[in-house]
Amino acid sequence: MDDPRMLLGPLETPPPPHDLVPRTLAAAAPLLAAHARRAGVWAWARPLAVALVPLPIILAVDAALLRGLHALLSIVLPDALSTYFTAQYALLVLLLLGLAYAAVPVLADRQARAALEEAHV
Repeated sequence: MDDPRMLLGPLETPPPPHDLVPRTLAAAAPLLAAHARRAGVWAWARPLAVALVPLPIILAVDAALLRGLHALLSIVLPDALSTYFTAQYALLVLLLLGLAYAAVPVLADRQARAALEEAHV
């Protein structure tokens, strides 16, 4: 009596119909498509909004830092050299900000795909 098949023998069920999977997919297709469209819009809008909200503050702080850096460097260096160093720093910060903000859609797409895969498993 240790064999579970002997205990569950009377509970055998018939095999599922052969057209069950296509019928199920056809019935679920409109709902899955609507969910994918809705998830796609929010998957892009939310990370972009979160990324763009602090951008003015970041730029204002960076402008204040640049003014302070230029004033500090102008004390010990000639004006042209302090302007050069300040401009180089500004270009570096703009490059890093551009790369960071360019990565937002890529990361949002990865998160959206992972969320959709988890939701449809």
